[in-house]
Amino acid sequence: MAMATTTAPLRESMLSSSGRHRGFVDIPRGPARRMIRLMASTSSAIAVGLLALFSAGSLSSSALGARAAAGKKPTTSDTDQVVQELCGKTVALLGESPMHGFGKTLQFKVEVARRLIDECHYRAFFIESGIYDFLDIQKKLESGGQVTQPMIAAAIGGLWATREVEPLVPFLLEKAQRGAVLLGGLDDQLARGTYAQQEMPAHLVEYLQGDARTQCLSILQKYTLWQYSNDAPYGPRDKILILGCLDRIETSLSNIQRHDAPFREYDLAMIESLKRNFSRDFREDVPTARDQSMYLNFQWLMSRLPPRSKVIVWAATTHVAKDLSGVPGQDHMVPMGSYIRREFTDHSFVLGFSAYSGTYGMARQPVRQLSVAPPLSLEGQAFAKDDSATRYFTLNQLRKFGAVPARPTGPDFRTAKWDEVLDGLVVFREEHPPEFPNSGRSSASKPARYSSYYIP
Repeated sequence: MAMATTTAPLRESMLSSSGRHRGFVDIPRGPARRMIRLMASTSSAIAVGLLALFSAGSLSSSALGARAAAGKKPTTSDTDQVVQELCGKTVALLGESPMHGFGKTLQFKVEVARRLIDECHYRAFFIESGIYDFLDIQKKLESGGQVTQPMIAAAIGGLWATREVEPLVPFLLEKAQRGAVLLGGLDDQLARGTYAQQEMPAHLVEYLQGDARTQCLSILQKYTLWQYSNDAPYGPRDKILILGCLDRIETSLSNIQRHDAPFREYDLAMIESLKRNFSRDFREDVPTARDQSMYLNFQWLMSRLPPRSKVIVWAATTHVAKDLSGVPGQDHMVPMGSYIRREFTDHSFVLGFSAYSGTYGMARQPVRQLSVAPPLSLEGQAFAKDDSATRYFTLNQLRKFGAVPARPTGPDFRTAKWDEVLDGLVVFREEHPPEFPNSGRSSASKPARYSSYYIP
């Protein structure tokens, strides 16, 4: 059973002026304080044992106590069970269908993410969005600049610009402003309507002088503003020019002393991500190379945190999966999650989502129907003798299914041993599309391109 732990106010921010994270101590009120007093008069070995026992039981006991105090009967919800499994992990990888068009999934993920931060002391939130806006946000936070909800929303990106995700924006902003949570993007792709598209080129060329600055600003903005045409399309020569400018900026930046460029590390991280992004153009190994790049950004962001910090990773299941080599049609993919699993072993946890039936859709796209799950599929068996709205399957339960048809990695059923892909799976009886504010759905039969959120 999950609980809400009340903690003493943070005495200092996690972030120092250099951008490195400092450690801090959360001291829970009530039983924890009494435990600390007891430890002060107890031998070291016994004290460590007592603290371990308290930590193991505090999640469920505090939740029961809070509910009892409120006069409510303690219950175990699906989110309680998931939070309980994730609370002791170091990396919680929250997946979703790669179509990014499922409202119940998003609502569930938002609740889990908030509870992991509030109740389980997770200290970072990394999402499958561009790294660039989040780095700019961190610069502003460290320099005393203003960070607003629209900035956080733009950094999260259009894929998650939904009513379901909306409450997460002010929540993350408040945590980031207090230095309680580090926000980060994992992707190297450039999204529309962002700092990366509108402002980043001008900021990066400030490290150049004279004609080089003017020329590179024109070259970079030609791409970010997509000033190409059918007669003069983006091509290999443009890629070479862009990479040439990035190399010149990187060389100049590397020669500048740290005190003259306080955010040099952030700007170098931007440049490295941009170079990896453009290097994939006109190549065939895009899916694998993109996941490798996301993992490199994950490692860089982790280096900004104190040791043993707990981190949420929010991305498509095809990116966070432990292994896809046994999933037909996706066995060529090497997901970011496989690298994370290799590094963190069972201290990481991959949560997947699926549905028995329902609909899904994205902004400016028509609603699409999910076929009803066949009786012998995992989703079909989930509700064969159960009338609940949601089922949660643990790793051991997934293992007992063996190879079974299921669809946590897309709309089509694929037969696989899903315990090799996921550590836990949430299945909804009926899904529905997210609600996109100020964005009517298209009635056209041809959906808008997924890449319309990105440049190009």
